[in-house]
Parts: sequence; C-alpha cells; structure tokens
Amino acid sequence: MITAFRAEWVPLLRTRFLLGTLGAVIASALLGTVLTFVSVGHNDFDGDPVTASGLSAANGVAQGVQAVSILLGVVALSVVAASLAGDHAHGALRNQLVAQPHRLRLLAGKLLALAAFVVLVIAVATVVSVALSFALAPLKGVSTAAWSSAAGLAELSKSFVNLCAGSLGYAALGALAAIVFRAPAAAIAVAVAYALPVEMLVTRIYGPARAWLPVQLMEAIATGGFAVATPYADALLRGLVYCTAMVLVAVVLFWRRDMTS
Repeated sequence: MITAFRAEWVPLLRTRFLLGTLGAVIASALLGTVLTFVSVGHNDFDGDPVTASGLSAANGVAQGVQAVSILLGVVALSVVAASLAGDHAHGALRNQLVAQPHRLRLLAGKLLALAAFVVLVIAVATVVSVALSFALAPLKGVSTAAWSSAAGLAELSKSFVNLCAGSLGYAALGALAAIVFRAPAAAIAVAVAYALPVEMLVTRIYGPARAWLPVQLMEAIATGGFAVATPYADALLRGLVYCTAMVLVAVVLFWRRDMTS
C-alpha cells in the first residue's frame, strides 16, 4: 500500500497536471473572495445581506473560500476521476497490478494519495483566500481584529476541516465514476452532470431533497451547515454514509472486475 501511495504522487506532481489543478483552485479562491467583498452592502446569491459587520466576525475570514466550495469540490472530483480512470485508459493499471497483485492494497494506496492531494490543494485555496481577505478588508471597512484572535483561528481551522470533508465527498463520487466508466472524459462528465444540473433540478422541483441528496449534503458540510437548512450533524452523518457506500461499491468493482485491459 505504501508503494502504491508513493507511486500515485508521480502523475499528480507532473508539471502540467499540478499547475492546472493549482490554477483552478487558486482562481476559484480569488473569485470567491473578491465577489464576497464586492457584495458588501448588497445581497448574496441566496438573497441574504452581506455586511461589513458580518465579515468582521471571527468566521468572516473563511467566507470567501466557502463561497466557492462547489467549485473546489468539482476540482476534487475531476482530479480523482481523471487520475483513476486515466490508469485504465492509458493501460497503466496493468503494469501496476503486475507490481502489486493485491488489488485492495493498490486501490487503498491510490485513494489515500488522492485524498492527501485534495487536502493539499484545498489548503492552497484557503491560504490564498485568507491572504486576499486581509488585503481587501480595509477597502470595505471590515475589521480583521477578530480574524487574528484565538476564536478566529479556531473558526478558520474548523472551516478548513469542513471544506476538506466536503471536497473529499466530491472526490468519493469521482472515484466511483472512474471505476464504473474507466475513461476520464466519461467519468468526469457523468459525475459533474449529476453533481450540478441533476441535483439542482431535483432540489428545485422537490425542496426537501436537499436534506438527502449526496452533493447537497457535501455542500452543507463544506460550509459548516450554512449553505442549506440541513443541520450540520445530520449532513455529516448522511454524507459519511454516502461516502462509505460509494467507496465500498468502487472497491468491490475494482476487486471483482477485469481491470487488466
């Protein structure tokens, strides 16, 4: 498993892949932070007022990156789907199984490496957003005193953990799609189509579905329960059940199906 973990970092750290991923999360973080501060004195997408006093609270420093939690989740989904499905499409999996015949250890190493990579890119997005928030705060009359306090650091840490948890939920969906479709384009297309338009349409038609659909739950987790009306504890429990189920299905398929072609 350790060998598989280390080997998975080789394609993840290739210049084009790494720069593309970092570019996506940094652009998302910049967009979310700028729009959050530009919205001061106006209403956000949900119609809630964005105020300088609200952003001055201890949890205000993380609101910029939380605003684009969906985009960060889609990046996590795409990275995992592209990596796992790419091994099938490019024939790399056959060689990997020769070196590590134990399929479950191989998959476990891959998933752990991908999870660590997702956490790292979310950390980069958070750092960029926080730095920009401190730069923009004086322009909008937002006090940063609470951000640097013990309570502010605790809120920032909690927000980071929630963002990572929500993004890893998206990643689990990407892993399942990769194992099912075994082609990067198909895996990403189907997973993103489900995560965005499908769930959006369902929740618009039937509002209570927000409390049960997996991606909606990941959003509730990523934003600490503020994105939807679902209580955070309920969203966390249901999200964990969904993620466990998706990973288990992916593991069973990887273990039983012909993966050498």
